[in-house]
Amino acid sequence: MPAPLAAFRGVYQAYPRGFWVLWVGTLINRLGEFVVPLLGFYLAAERGLGVAQVSVVLSVLGVGRFVAEAFGGRLSDRLGSNSVMVLALGGGAATLVALAFASSFGAVMLGVLAFSLLTGMYKPAASSAVAALTTGAQRTRAYNLLYWAINVGVSVAPALGGWLSGISFRLLFFLDAATMAAYAALLAVLGARVGGSRKGTDAPRTAWLPRDRLLWSFCLASLLFALTYQSYKLLALVFAEQGFTAAQYGQALSVNGLLVVGLGLPLGHAISKGNHPRWQAVGAALLGLGFLGHAFAHTFAAHVLAVAVWTLGEIVSYSIGKSIVAELGRPEVRGTYIGMVGSMSGLGALLAPLLGGFLLVRFGNAALWSVVAGLAFLAALLYLRLEGAVVTRRTLHGAQPAD
Repeated sequence: MPAPLAAFRGVYQAYPRGFWVLWVGTLINRLGEFVVPLLGFYLAAERGLGVAQVSVVLSVLGVGRFVAEAFGGRLSDRLGSNSVMVLALGGGAATLVALAFASSFGAVMLGVLAFSLLTGMYKPAASSAVAALTTGAQRTRAYNLLYWAINVGVSVAPALGGWLSGISFRLLFFLDAATMAAYAALLAVLGARVGGSRKGTDAPRTAWLPRDRLLWSFCLASLLFALTYQSYKLLALVFAEQGFTAAQYGQALSVNGLLVVGLGLPLGHAISKGNHPRWQAVGAALLGLGFLGHAFAHTFAAHVLAVAVWTLGEIVSYSIGKSIVAELGRPEVRGTYIGMVGSMSGLGALLAPLLGGFLLVRFGNAALWSVVAGLAFLAALLYLRLEGAVVTRRTLHGAQPAD
């Protein structure tokens, strides 16, 4: 057998078939994720909405995720991850079709809110499914394989969507909906391999908000991290203020996608060998260092270097973060824990542009990135402080058999 084929077969056999159902479905879905990256342009250019209206609609994406991730995680504990994913993907596909025909501002707002709520439910259910199918270092590597598939889509879909929009913007909604529906159908047919469904009557009844100090501390650290990461959206304003072109802004951000696709798997594999939570703190520190670089960047090359540094922080943190969260709680409440931590990313997506915009207007570029970097450094310190408790908790829960 040729060496490349043998290597591919080895990777395939290292994970259960249910995981590959998730991986293939994720890749299909993300390659067709056209609407969200181009939503702002569509609303302004095609629907004629003003800047304020577009900003409000885009902020709804963060609101939906903040609310839905916690709910979706809880629901996956009650009904089973596969059932929640099918519901979220199928409902999301139907919502995209309806959005293609939405003409009024109110209809667009409701459609985007419904879509963000449904897709937010999917995320913790998918993470719970991966955790149920894998253990230990294998789990960490599995999350990294999914992360890689997601970023392949992030690298391809916006460019492909931009080209297709020249044919018809409405076509983007239909194709995006089709990939979501295809993934839902794949899960409906092969759901038993992913993990099937859990009957609500058999699921343990636990509090909606667990009384777990470690979980809440981890949520705080995750919020600080998210506030830093989501501030990248303000780079467009800084680039424009410093006289750079839109093309240069796009080129700078493309460095993020290229590095994640090129380095995500090897870095993730290296980190999974030790599988130590300290990498979470290292990732947060690198994130802060990268964003701090923007405070002193006045050339295109300097901004690109800053993007490269915070992208490394993103890769390192993501390589271990999902695995840690999946092992903080017992298997029967895993979805609830994943959803609560995930909702912090939604809250960060909502608050970061507001906080960053205020700092940029009131105090300027250097102050903005200094404060943003400080939040990441605080997250790193908190991750370090929680390290011992996280190691103990993962030892208790991480080695349990898949449920």
